[in-house]
Amino acid sequence: MSVARIAFGSIASKATLAARTNVVRSISSSAAMNKDVIQDLYIKELKGYKPAPAAKAEEGAVKELKLPPVAQAPAVDADIAEQLAKYDAEPEEVSQ
Repeated sequence: MSVARIAFGSIASKATLAARTNVVRSISSSAAMNKDVIQDLYIKELKGYKPAPAAKAEEGAVKELKLPPVAQAPAVDADIAEQLAKYDAEPEEVSQ
């Protein structure tokens, strides 16, 4: 390739790169200005919002919370030795 062709290619690529950055910059700056206007309108509407008062009928619609009774601990048999003796006295079952 000739030196002129290489030089022209590098100049052309720099020019297109510069043109692309200018386009991007102009689009992003206008978008930022539009964002502020929309944001200001939104904040203005939020500040002006006043919710409707709650109706009196809704207050009595909720039932009062009643907790279930506390569970009792299971009773443990006091005479475990007697139960073990009965178990030992049972005949063994053989499966076929």
